[in-house]
Parts: sequence; C-alpha cells; structure tokens
Amino acid sequence: MSLARLCILITLITLPVLLSAQKADSVINRQLTIADSAIHLPSKYLAQVDSKVDKYYNRITSKTEKALEKLSRWENKIHALVKKAGPEAEQKLFGNNQLTFAVVLEKYKEGKEIAQHYKSQYNEYTDKLSTSVKYLDDQKQKLEEQYVKPVKAAKEKIEKLQDQEDNTAAVQKFIKDRKKQLMDQAIQYIGKSKYLAKINKESYYYVETIKNYKELFNDPKKAEQTALTILNKIPAFQEFMKKNSQLASLFRVPGNYGTAQSIAGLQTRASVNALIQDRIASGGPNAQQQISQNIQAAQAELSKIKDKIMKAGGGGSDAEIPDFKPNMQKTKTFLQRLEYGSNFQFSKQNSLLPTTADIGLNIGYKINDKSVIGLGGSYKMGMGSIQHISITHQGIGLRSYIDWKLKKQFFVTGGFEMNHNSAFKNIQQLQSYEAWQQAGLIGLTKKMSIKTKWTKGTKLQLLYDLLANTHVPISQPVVFRIGYAFK
Repeated sequence: MSLARLCILITLITLPVLLSAQKADSVINRQLTIADSAIHLPSKYLAQVDSKVDKYYNRITSKTEKALEKLSRWENKIHALVKKAGPEAEQKLFGNNQLTFAVVLEKYKEGKEIAQHYKSQYNEYTDKLSTSVKYLDDQKQKLEEQYVKPVKAAKEKIEKLQDQEDNTAAVQKFIKDRKKQLMDQAIQYIGKSKYLAKINKESYYYVETIKNYKELFNDPKKAEQTALTILNKIPAFQEFMKKNSQLASLFRVPGNYGTAQSIAGLQTRASVNALIQDRIASGGPNAQQQISQNIQAAQAELSKIKDKIMKAGGGGSDAEIPDFKPNMQKTKTFLQRLEYGSNFQFSKQNSLLPTTADIGLNIGYKINDKSVIGLGGSYKMGMGSIQHISITHQGIGLRSYIDWKLKKQFFVTGGFEMNHNSAFKNIQQLQSYEAWQQAGLIGLTKKMSIKTKWTKGTKLQLLYDLLANTHVPISQPVVFRIGYAFK
C-alpha cells in the first residue's frame, strides 16, 4: 500500500472521531457559556431594576401619606361633631387608645409597623425579581466587578420595598376597618355627614391607585426579560429559585420532587380513567348521558355563583363596590391620563388656492372617564392639482379642543383654533395678529377600535365652523377629519 493511500485510510478512520470530539468540545463550551451567563447580564438590567424599585417605593409611600393626611383631617372634623353628641359617643369612637388615621400616619412616616407580622399578598413578579437579585448577590464572585455594588444596592432596595409593601398593605386593611367603624357608628350621632362621604371616596381611590401602581411595577422591561431568560438557562439558578423564592417558603417542595421515588404508590391517569369507565359501565346504558347532564348543570350553577360574586365586588380582590360613581382617572398617573393623536383634513378653499392637507398633532388630558381636554398644532400643506402636483407650505395652526362622551363611542366635540392660512418663510411673518384666522368648531366625533401597529384607535369627526362667515374669503363651514390615537 502506498503512503498516499495509507494517509487517506487513516483520515477516513479518524475523521468521525475528530468530528465527535469537536462536537463534544462545542457542547462543553456551550455549557460553560450557560454556566457563566450570570456574568454577562444586559447592561441596562440593574439600572432598570433600580429605577423601577425607586419609583414604585416613592409612589406608594407618597400616596399613602397623602391619603392618611386627608383621612385624618376629615376624621378630626368628625371627632369635633361626635364630641358635641356627648362623652359616651366620643369614648366609643376615639377613646381607649384607639388607632386613628392621625396615629397611623405618624407611625407610617416614622417607618414603624402598623400591624405586627402583617404580610402583603403574594406577587409573582416581585418574587422572581427579588430572588433573581438574591441569586446574583450570592454568585457575586462570578460577576464582573462593575456589577457587584449595584447588585448589592438593588438587593437592599428590594428588601426595603418589600417591608414597605407589607406596611402599606396593613394600612389598607386599617383604612378599610376604620372607615367601616366610622360609617357604621358615627352616622348614629352625626347623620350623613359630608366628611363621612369624603372618607368613603378617598379610601376607595387610595386602594385603586395602589393597585394601579402595582400593575405598573409588575410590567417587566425588555432588559429584565432578557436577564431572566439568561438566568433560567442556568440549572443552579433554577435550584436556587426552588429553595429561596417566596413561593417556596409557602409551599416547601421535596428535594426529590418529580423523580420516580416521589410519585411511587400514586395512581396513574390510566388507572383512574379505567376506574371511571368501570363505574360508568356498571350504571347502565344511560349512565354516560346522566353524568353529562349532571356536569352541565353543575357548570351552569357555578357560572351563576361566579356572576353573583363578581356583582358583589369579588373576582379575587378585596375591592368594594362604591356607593358613588367613581372617576377612575383619579387612580392613574399623570402620564396615564394623557392621550396622543393625529388627524387629517383635506380641502380646496377656492379656485385661487391649491388643494391643501391639514396635518394635525394633539395631546389630550382625561379630566374624567367621559371628558378629554387638549391642545394641538397643525401644518397646512399645499398639494397642487391633478395636472400639476406641487408641495408647498400654506400655513400652520394652533388648536384647543374638548371631547365629552355622549353615548357609547359618540362624543360631542368643541374647539377653538387659530390658523395662519398663508405661506411664510420665517418666524417674523407669524407675529402679526391680523394674519391669523379664528375658527370655532362644534360637532360629533365617532371613535372606533380600528387598530394598527402604531395606533390603538381611529376617530371620525364632523364639525361645523361657527366663524366661517367671518373669514375673508368665506371658508367652507363643514369640516371633516379623520384621526388616529397613538399607542
């Protein structure tokens, strides 16, 4: 055998071995990469966690203090009225060292526990976030040096937040109990006082606002999702979650959970199904039909009970049905009450002016669940004609508007506008008041849930310009616009 043939034979024999070894090295390297994933976290992760925790902590603290301040002020007014009713009434509601809103406010400001060993409801997001940061702190020897201090700081902030959440939950329970006591007993001495009504409203808005803040906090950012995806690939992290999460402390999972030993002696699904089929067969030919009817009847009864619970204010929360019509916008943040939109209007003023398109942008503020007030601006673009398309600058406008819900998706719309309907080249040309044209609009708006990738709704507007006859030349009084609400 020649040397060349011998080399080819050796290559053919060793090639699979080399490929297998290379594959094994690749697997090992991939496993090592996964094992070290905690080191390569997204750079924005800790910054986002730090910012979210601070914002949420400040929000619930500030809102709780403001709510208690209002409640204590109105409680003092009730105290003065009850005092006039007699010492027995005063002693019953304010004696015997009873906790009042003012006392709880002082304790809350000083960081003292409102109720000993009181815990807030379990929150899956907070549990995962705190356990993830604890794991990173536990594995700090694997972290880059720049992450060690931020991880420790984030861990301390989360622990502080959890204590504040527990205290806030205790405040909520106290407010609910104290409000019930005042509503049930104080009314016997002072009647239906406006201060009792204010306490009732404020306690409702407080609970709903805290609930909204929690929902905002529970919304994970992109960097958080990426970090959690990375951590979930690490077996050591999964094991850490099982042993150190809040859920694990509530429901201790056996160390051999999921193994063959942990399910030894338990009935399998097949054995249970076989047992059910035997019981049905022994019931006669109509047994299957009877069971189906019974299941349907049970489901219908459960649906009725569920409806009753929902109507009674249930649904998995301690929320109460208010005896007044609440303005839910009061429970939202300032940014949540803002809405952004755009609208378009096409017109041909007269034979002397080209066809134009008014492109408007607006920002509105929700006063309540029915009303929106806002400001906006517009740009008037000349488009020429079919024979000669020419883009020109035909003017700008300033707008104000108010929408009031009439019925379902129909709104009454009113607005005042100032329009500069002539071309301009510099800011100085806009300073002349005489060059601006006023418009007073009133009409109807129909909002529709037609959504796109960037918009969350569409609206059609049919408006009438009350000042059209004062324009020179007289403009078209009827205005039709189509608009879009941005996400």
